[in-house]
Amino acid sequence: MSTYIPEQPAASTVEIERRNAALIAENHALRAQVEEARRLLEDHALLERERHLNEERFRQTFDCAPVGLTIVSLEGRFVSANRALAEMLGYTPEELIRLRFQDITHADDLEIDLDLVGKVLRGEIPRYKLKKRYIHRDGSIVHALLHVALVRDESGAPAHFISQILDMTEQKRAFEALQQSQERLRQVSTPLVPIRDDIVAMPLVGAIDPDRADRVLEVLLTGISGGRVRVAILDVTGVVDLDTQVAGALVRTAHAVRLLGAQMVLSGIRAEVARTLVEIGADFSGIVTCANLQASITYALKMSRGRASQDAIA
Repeated sequence: MSTYIPEQPAASTVEIERRNAALIAENHALRAQVEEARRLLEDHALLERERHLNEERFRQTFDCAPVGLTIVSLEGRFVSANRALAEMLGYTPEELIRLRFQDITHADDLEIDLDLVGKVLRGEIPRYKLKKRYIHRDGSIVHALLHVALVRDESGAPAHFISQILDMTEQKRAFEALQQSQERLRQVSTPLVPIRDDIVAMPLVGAIDPDRADRVLEVLLTGISGGRVRVAILDVTGVVDLDTQVAGALVRTAHAVRLLGAQMVLSGIRAEVARTLVEIGADFSGIVTCANLQASITYALKMSRGRASQDAIA
């Protein structure tokens, strides 16, 4: 026995076209979603590559910088350090990150460094600069100029410090050598020559500026302050020129010598120098003048012998 199945009415052309249009639109939407997902993936990959490149650039810049660079934790531990800093202090970067800056800071500089760190953490100052000394691995002193800034996280809380450290050791040595050289030049420019235990002479040559005039006063007074010097000769034969300020300073030096109980002898005054001394109305009371250094020494020896005879009689 057969079963009767009624025929379904055929879909109209309009209905078919509507369905096809819906399928096409859905297909376009899916393609658009796939394209958007692909674009997002490409953008993400591009951002990742850019981030990686930026990190690599920073790492290369950090590691190859000619000055010391380091990232330091809030507690003072070296989180990372570049080769320049490691070489400056005698360590490898790997060894350095096992230390704290407190471990290699000179004891006399640690307190002020920690005080500045505290001010930065409390927000009193944004950064600081400090000349300080580090202890090299071999125990020697490394003079450095330290720049420190605080880095904060997204919430504004302190995250870590970044520091730049410039090695100033060679500059320090050069400066000290220059100071020593200048001191030697000052000593040469104001030589105090002992003629005898009780007679000294200072022959001056060249130009005299106010600083050198002050040095003359200092050296002369120091040389006769022991009380044994009876005659001090200041010879200006080789002096090129004197302005009124320097001339006045030399006259004051002569009177200061007398206050210490010694006789001042001024020798070798040339016409130009004499004219300057007259113009300023220099007071020569109690000051002996001689034509040249030889005459001054002869006078000093006679005076010294005369005093010695008087002392013997007394």
